[in-house]
Amino acid sequence: MEPLILKVQAMSLSTVEIAKARDTANKILDELQLDAYVFELEPRDDIWELTIECACDVDGGWESIMLQVPKKMLLDSFDNENAKQALFEYWRKMLADCKLRQA
Repeated sequence: MEPLILKVQAMSLSTVEIAKARDTANKILDELQLDAYVFELEPRDDIWELTIECACDVDGGWESIMLQVPKKMLLDSFDNENAKQALFEYWRKMLADCKLRQA
């Protein structure tokens, strides 16, 4: 029997890119004024996974939502208002069941 050989593809991500992406995601989520949330950003090749757990208006519990975000768009949103606004609008629709902060 031949040994199983696994090829691991090294991600060419810098710490700066990951920090920018996390910072951008956090800023957009904060601008959405969610009452309570935690998030995790999972780098992939071209499409990254953003998992948000938020307090939910529907049943008073928490909801977990996974969004797929193009890496380029997320990184561009750090300093491009148009890209950031497009993510904001999409995420607002996808997170509609999350409880919002009371003014």
